[in-house]
Amino acid sequence: MPVYRQASDAAQGDVKLEAITQPLYDEVPIPTGSGTVSFFQNPGGRSRFFTNLETAGSLTWPKRFSVKAFRIVPSPAASAGNLQSFYANGYFVFRVGEKDYFSAPLHLITPGCGLLVWNILGAAAALAPANTLNVATNGEANHRNIYILQHSVWLPSVQNFRAIVEMLSTFSTTATLDVWCYLEGELFREIQ
Repeated sequence: MPVYRQASDAAQGDVKLEAITQPLYDEVPIPTGSGTVSFFQNPGGRSRFFTNLETAGSLTWPKRFSVKAFRIVPSPAASAGNLQSFYANGYFVFRVGEKDYFSAPLHLITPGCGLLVWNILGAAAALAPANTLNVATNGEANHRNIYILQHSVWLPSVQNFRAIVEMLSTFSTTATLDVWCYLEGELFREIQ
């Protein structure tokens, strides 16, 4: 059941908003080497698998969003070595308008979902090859294992925002990483 709120800053009359628990998310491929990528800047024409933002870098009127936590989630198909290099050689910045509201090394922004790191090598039997299992994620695959903000960051309507990942020159992978950024919180949208 949604929670209904009044928007006090509506231009004409009252705009009634409902609050739903819904993350904003966006996927960006991150190539090997140093550089900067920005999330939530290119939603046009991509499917809901890659993003749920409708306009580049902002929410349409009268939507608002209260950011309560962050997740950075690399593709579960990435190798353990590529994930380790990603988390060890980059940092995350969350910007609304021209102000930075959060900045931290990537290893602090755990995904709280995905696969747990295991590298198991078994001995080869006489007629069979050795058993090998190699999967990875940053942090325990537990939805409570995310970076929660002490104070929410408010995203008003039509205000530009972005999540930025800056990779250091020491970042090296064997393949481009597909990475999702999730802004966990409440989406306020107009009651239809």
